[in-house]
Amino acid sequence: MSKPYPTPLTIEPIATEHTHTFIILHGRGSNATRFGHELLQSANLPAQLPTVKFIFPTARRRRSTILKRVPINQWFDNYSLEDPGQRTNLQVEGLCETAAFLRTLIVQEARVLGENGDGYQRIVLGGLSQGCAAGVFALLGGAFGDSGCEKLGAFFGMSGWLPFEAELGDILRTASDGKVRDSLDGLEGSMQRVGLGDDTNSNVDTDEDEGEDKGEVESSDEEDGSGVFESSYDQDEDDFNPFEDDVSSSDSNTRLSPSFQVINHVRDILDLPQLSPQDDESNPSTAAHLDIPVFLGHGAADPKVSVRLGQKMASLLSRLDMNVTWKEYIGFGHWYKVPDEIDDVLAFLQYRMSVPVT
Repeated sequence: MSKPYPTPLTIEPIATEHTHTFIILHGRGSNATRFGHELLQSANLPAQLPTVKFIFPTARRRRSTILKRVPINQWFDNYSLEDPGQRTNLQVEGLCETAAFLRTLIVQEARVLGENGDGYQRIVLGGLSQGCAAGVFALLGGAFGDSGCEKLGAFFGMSGWLPFEAELGDILRTASDGKVRDSLDGLEGSMQRVGLGDDTNSNVDTDEDEGEDKGEVESSDEEDGSGVFESSYDQDEDDFNPFEDDVSSSDSNTRLSPSFQVINHVRDILDLPQLSPQDDESNPSTAAHLDIPVFLGHGAADPKVSVRLGQKMASLLSRLDMNVTWKEYIGFGHWYKVPDEIDDVLAFLQYRMSVPVT
């Protein structure tokens, strides 16, 4: 059983009204007290957001592979910041536990906010660096609320990256290519059915004759000795596949849309139930958690987490049809830029979800 997470730092609204809650994750090696107080004071956020409750969780201590197994506060272990795709197996346990922790925290806070049933949509999830990475991965997995279909109000990330971005990108490309091939195959089949394929009309009678010939099978002496028999299979019986159920169950993910296939890969990593083709076709609300505004900011001169990693994250989320706002800060390094980036985040949240900003 995993160790419990420390009690989050909670800052109540300075106004009497509580309209929104921000859950913001610190970077690797930090904690809620150090990160939370510095962020609030540097940007004077309580005064600018008087109706917002701030929750700063602390990552539990995990042994860091890159620091020779020294225990530090981190949301998940990762081997390299230059290439987060190396040894991704190290990331799975922490990502899974952190996402589960966040889902529980979000449910609790939604109940506080949700007298009118809109509690989830008044929650903003955000993070810096590894906190951004853990938060956005939990966001992709979804499964928020008792229904598993609740969506949050917004997400913002600063100087972050997307775990498993290369794998998710490969799934998206492969699935999209498959959709194109299926469309072309379907078009070719339609052309043949209406007589536009090569030699289709000229071979109709011949094909029927060949089918009758193939229905006659000579038995061997080891069988019942009845000699030649005529097959009684009709077309439906000939198409029967005794392994059809096994094939359809193992191959069901390939019938999902590209976005759902990506979600299922994330959910597999997070040990969440898989979405089915029925969810994709008849219950799109199961992917409602993707239908939220996302702000991603990154210093163009970041020496720790390359801006290229942030760009890749923004690109993949956009290809999932998420509403992504991306902004680079020229000459800035690894952190959040005050006041520029904080002002951009607040303007974004005010515009996208009507967060009161003074």
